[in-house]
Amino acid sequence: MGVKQGDPASSILCLFFLNDIVNNVNTNIDGILNIDDLQLFLLLFADGAVVFAHDPNSLQSMLNDIEEYSNLWGLRLNVNKTKVMIFEKGRHTHFGFYLYNNRIELVDAFKYLGVYLYKNGNWNRTQKRIAQHGSYSLHNLFVVCNQLDLPISQKSKLFDSLVASTLNYAAEIWGNHLGPYVELIHTKFCRKVLGVKRSTNLSALYGELGRVPMSINRKLIMIKYWVKLLTSKENSILFKTYKMLKTDVDQNNTYSKCNWAFQIKHLLDECGLSYIWQNQFNMLINYNSINQRILDMFYQSWYGSINNSRRLETYNTLEYNFEFEKYLDFIKGKRFRMALTRFRTSSHDLAIEKGRYTSMPRNERICKNCNFGQIENEYHF
Repeated sequence: MGVKQGDPASSILCLFFLNDIVNNVNTNIDGILNIDDLQLFLLLFADGAVVFAHDPNSLQSMLNDIEEYSNLWGLRLNVNKTKVMIFEKGRHTHFGFYLYNNRIELVDAFKYLGVYLYKNGNWNRTQKRIAQHGSYSLHNLFVVCNQLDLPISQKSKLFDSLVASTLNYAAEIWGNHLGPYVELIHTKFCRKVLGVKRSTNLSALYGELGRVPMSINRKLIMIKYWVKLLTSKENSILFKTYKMLKTDVDQNNTYSKCNWAFQIKHLLDECGLSYIWQNQFNMLINYNSINQRILDMFYQSWYGSINNSRRLETYNTLEYNFEFEKYLDFIKGKRFRMALTRFRTSSHDLAIEKGRYTSMPRNERICKNCNFGQIENEYHF
């Protein structure tokens, strides 16, 4: 009738009980999603299951079959943890769905395999949730960095391993979204390790650390996943699903630009690689070349931003290449390193004190009797 929590036999017993559940669901009804000769109506992963259909009557029919199957094998579905969501935009449609004569709660969002899905199909609130989890990871990273005197290059590597992995979770699916809340976590880390103000120009932040925005990383992840899909087996669910999406794109059905295949096409068009999309099944796609093209476009935009910014005139004369600045690891004194970074990125405060011009961080402003020459010598400008 069951095993103890954590028993190694639980996984194999789960497979025994759920192995033939698909065969006990009647799919000879309307509203079943068909992809070529494949009927897609049930997804199972570990203890998570999703049943879906195009209309409410078909969904309720399949729920009845699953309930009957559960009763046959002595299983019990947890109605309190079972939710129903109707994907739609605008108006709210309400239907009653039941298990064991209990009405199932109708929700506007639910979490599946760590990803929050919302009824309107938009990823904005999803990236907010991901950013929230990323902020917890960033806090833990700051705790470690405060306890250990690590070089900034090592802190960046820790961020990529501990925080960026959280921020890029499921980026293969939602990566085309700008993700402003996710980028806030990234820029917060950059400002913290550099010791600059919140108003510091983003281009200067990225240039000092040699880091690209998270949105660029997500695009690379999407392209990598797309190339993987093209090399998968043609009879696999993923490949058939992708071909269905591509067919919709070819017929100009983009679903308000939410079609994942359309987003890949748009990304390739932006890079001037439209020919790859047109011949994707007839050529060997080089992921590294697409990767480099996306990065080159960002580098070009970055150089343009620092050249056209009046605030970064000093930075423009000092910065030549987009790479991690070695002085960040070379200068051991945090005080002097932060002063140089603030000077380079124009992130210092300006104050006029009794007719004398001073340039000092707000939290380290000197007394009125100090002159700028002493500051210059102390900070090694």
